[in-house]
Amino acid sequence: MVSSFYTVVRPTNCLDRMFYIQHQIGAQSNVLLSAHYAPTTTPDGRLSKEGVYFALRSVIETYPELSLIGVPKASSKGKKHLLLLAALHEINMETCVEFLDDHEPSSGPKVLEKLHNEWLWTDETSNPQQPWWKIVVLRRQEVVFVFHHIVCDGRFGHFFHRKFLEAINSFDQDQKSVDRIIKIDPERVRLSKETEQFWISSLSALRMAHIFVMFLLIRLFFGSKLFFNDLPKAKPYANSFLIEAEPHQRTKTRVASVRIPAAKMRQIIAVCREQKASFTPLLLAMISCTLAIDHYPEAKIGITNCALDARSLYPEDTDSSGKLLQCAAGVRKVSWLSKYRRVFGPRPIKPGKTHVDVDGAWDLVREYRESLQQYFQGAKPQLLTIFKASNGVSDDLEGLLKSTLPAVGLHLNNSFQISNLGNFSTSGEKEGPWKIDGMNFSASTVNGTISYNISINVAGVEGGDTIINASYEDGIIAEDMVNDILEGALEKIEAVL
Repeated sequence: MVSSFYTVVRPTNCLDRMFYIQHQIGAQSNVLLSAHYAPTTTPDGRLSKEGVYFALRSVIETYPELSLIGVPKASSKGKKHLLLLAALHEINMETCVEFLDDHEPSSGPKVLEKLHNEWLWTDETSNPQQPWWKIVVLRRQEVVFVFHHIVCDGRFGHFFHRKFLEAINSFDQDQKSVDRIIKIDPERVRLSKETEQFWISSLSALRMAHIFVMFLLIRLFFGSKLFFNDLPKAKPYANSFLIEAEPHQRTKTRVASVRIPAAKMRQIIAVCREQKASFTPLLLAMISCTLAIDHYPEAKIGITNCALDARSLYPEDTDSSGKLLQCAAGVRKVSWLSKYRRVFGPRPIKPGKTHVDVDGAWDLVREYRESLQQYFQGAKPQLLTIFKASNGVSDDLEGLLKSTLPAVGLHLNNSFQISNLGNFSTSGEKEGPWKIDGMNFSASTVNGTISYNISINVAGVEGGDTIINASYEDGIIAEDMVNDILEGALEKIEAVL
């Protein structure tokens, strides 16, 4: 299929279709990763406009997959729609770059909320030269990469900023103006046959039937004994992906943040290594403890989710074909909460006064870590089985909207998710006039009827602070509660160091 401004280059799988539908119906807007660019020579340096366009052009030329958009195609009888991925023939950088020179050069919670509550990539607002992402440059120092989840994942944000930094450090201020129009060769975006077959490979959805039954039974027998069981019901999302969702149907994101100073993070990581653990399962366990002890003392079962980078299990990229930029996967863990309550006494935690079973706490963390590692192990890793079984559900958009999304809600409701990008590092790379000294990662919340209640996103830079952002649905969870959950988790981390 070819139009005047795009060429269809790829089929889609379940993840592609889910991210497309969620955006179209107003259930999830976008994901973003910002980086603070600090000059290494002149303290008051600012990124020049031409430098930004030069660096962005370099990123797009390296990753032409940034031209991908979703294109629905009606079936021969017109009753159902399939989704295809197409490459724009050209990108006009002026359609996807915003300079906010009067803005503070930092992306705090209010900035994140503003960006998350924009809905830019719908049929009603499409531009034949505008990709499904943009960058926002705050006072020529902070570069925020905002993207539709169908294009890429948070981990790719690291690749984006690494290439942007490399290019900005090679920019010659005296060179001529950068051409704003970038021509895209669709053939560079096509996947190899091996990768394409992998991307759409499927197993029977019955492979996940036991998981579906388990969550059905959990909700039947323990529905009132789960996290977030007292929250009001989320507002309905749009019931059609063919028309633009109305403003009142769009999920509104709120964001709460906490910062872990660099010195404290070094201490945490050092202790994690001593305990044969890592930060992601530590945060998962401590938030679970906080919810079980401080907010839901009557809850019996805790459901948690963790986003994982599945690139190590996917076919290797080749220079002659397109790349997969969206490689995120998600896994769940169901736990009895009694063991979490045995680890800590009630808040506030005062060393020497309140009971803290430090060894028991680290046992929980190691248990989490082992459960995450198991998904990557074996000749047929569980993560790939889940991936292929997900592809075994409906391949049309109508089926996904009516059947798959409610089933996803059955799995994800009454839970929180953590996605940790880890530290951005440029160790061993050539230094230049610019460095990245701060990062901020955030995913907009998803409508609570089909997803988790809080999305926790973590990022930092080597030698710098780590920022934890929690996105949640406006009017569903109180801001004080979200802040209390984050602060309670940090208190518990401090108590086990």
